[in-house]
This record gives sequence, C-alpha cells and structure tokens, in this order.
Amino acid sequence: MSANTNAKLSVVIPVYRSEACLPTLATRLVATLSSLNRQFEIIFVDDCSPDASWSVLKAIKAQHGPRIKIIRLLRNSGQHNAILCGFSYATGDIVITMDDDLQNLPEDIPRLVEAVEAGYDVSIAAYDQKQHSMARNLGGTLIDAIQRAMFGLDKDFQLTSFRAIRRSVVDQVARMGGAYPYITSMLLANSSRVINVNVRHQSRQFGVSNYTLGRSIRLAMNLLFNYSSYPLYFVAGLCALAFLVSVSIGVWAAIRVWIFGSAVPGWASVLVTIGFSTGVIELTLLIFGIYLSRLQREVRHNRVGHKIDEVHV
Repeated sequence: MSANTNAKLSVVIPVYRSEACLPTLATRLVATLSSLNRQFEIIFVDDCSPDASWSVLKAIKAQHGPRIKIIRLLRNSGQHNAILCGFSYATGDIVITMDDDLQNLPEDIPRLVEAVEAGYDVSIAAYDQKQHSMARNLGGTLIDAIQRAMFGLDKDFQLTSFRAIRRSVVDQVARMGGAYPYITSMLLANSSRVINVNVRHQSRQFGVSNYTLGRSIRLAMNLLFNYSSYPLYFVAGLCALAFLVSVSIGVWAAIRVWIFGSAVPGWASVLVTIGFSTGVIELTLLIFGIYLSRLQREVRHNRVGHKIDEVHV
C-alpha cells in the first residue's frame, strides 16, 4: 500500500487517575503532532476516573480548542472499552493509542506512523527495557505469551499499548465491539501485517500503576475464553484421557479374571472411574458455563461495553 504523508492522525488515550500528568502530556502531544505539519486530533477518554482528571481535561480542551476531544464514560469500563469508545470518535487515517502516564513518549509517535505509512497495518512499540512495576511485567509476560501462541507470532515479538493503526483496521475492530474487548488481540485478528518499532520507555513519574497481577490474570482468562478455543481443546484432552483410563481399567480387570483367575476389588475400579469421570464432567460444565455467561452478557450489552456520560468535541 502506498504511503500517505498527508494522512490525518488521531491519538486515543484512555484516562484514569492521571490528573497530575495530563497537562504535560497534552502539551507535548500538541507540540509533536504540530511539528509533522498535518491534521491531527487528540481524543481523551475519561474512564470515570475518581480524581480530578475530568476537570483537567476540560481545561485542556479550553486551551487547545477543537484539536482536543474529551469524552467521559458513565461508569468505569476498563482501558480497552475506553479505547473502543475513542475509536468511534476518531476521524484520522492513522490512529495512535497510548497510555496516559507519560511512560509512552509522544515524541516517538512519528516512528510508529512512519511504519504504517510504509505499508504495515499496525506498528507496535517495542521497548529495550520495560519500566513497569514487577506485577505488571509478570502479568504482561503471561498475556503476551498467550497472544503470541494464539496468533503465531515470534517469541520475541512485543505487544504493547503504544501503537499506530491503519484506519481500515480500526473500523474492523470497532465493529467487533463486545463486552470483553482486548484491543491487541482484536487488531491481530484483523491483520497479520504487524511490525515492532523500537522506542524508549520512560520510568513512571506520576502516581502508581493501576495494573495488578490479579487484573492481569483476569485479562489472560478473557483472552483464553474470548479469542481462542484452547479451553475446549483442554477439556477434550481430559475427556480423551478419562476414556483411556476407563478402558485401561476394564482391560486390567478382564486380564485378571480371564487369564489369572483373580478377583478384582469392585469398589476400587468403580471409585476410580466415577471419581475421574465426575471431575471431567464438572470441569466441562464449568467451561461451558463460562462461555454461556459471557454470551448472555454480550447479548445484554448489545455488543457495547461502555456508556458515555459527557462529550466535548
């Protein structure tokens, strides 16, 4: 695909507990994007933050005018739902997503944009050394390993929230919607033309991370149940193993009786068979129960995981 050096840029930023760094972030973003001599917009999505982030965003909007769009969600919906909401308001040919804590440097945006204009659908920032907390690094390692396995990516491919995305892919992801979105997996499900771009990762200077190991585990579960069939394959493997064990016990009992004439303790084989098969059945019902509950919530939410409270565009 040919490069479009006049492409309009949209930057989507989910906001949560970041009142201290928002003014600096907005100033640096405007300076960086203005230096590219092209149209741009910056979309801040306040994920019902309990601090003064919304008031700060309104002041930023008043200062910078129509290049800033601010949206406030009615309830806390999570980073990925906030980004999806931002996608619905983005009008750029290339959409950039980044965190609100200034660990992603606005000055590195041109490098990500350049990769998309060179022909890739998605360019994802890769860090020489991540400056996240230990809990987020551990959780991120787990989640990235699952995604690399799901989409056949190289083991060294990094998956971060700082990325530039071609408009056509953004539109496809926005149409996917869902109550349990995970933006990276949604992007990878819609295009294999992805590339890592080496950028810097700044140490955190404001506040503390909102990510915990528990939250990362929940995200990993969402990935497994929403974007893969691995749990079903796991249950199928258990069922196959249970069948083989049952057959083996039957063969063993038959050999003892027919060849050696030995009596087989009835309670032993019955107990083993019932216990194992019951465990498999319960796990199977649990897996299907999770899928059904998620399907019910998808229908209830009508494929929208966020509700908007206030918009200033």
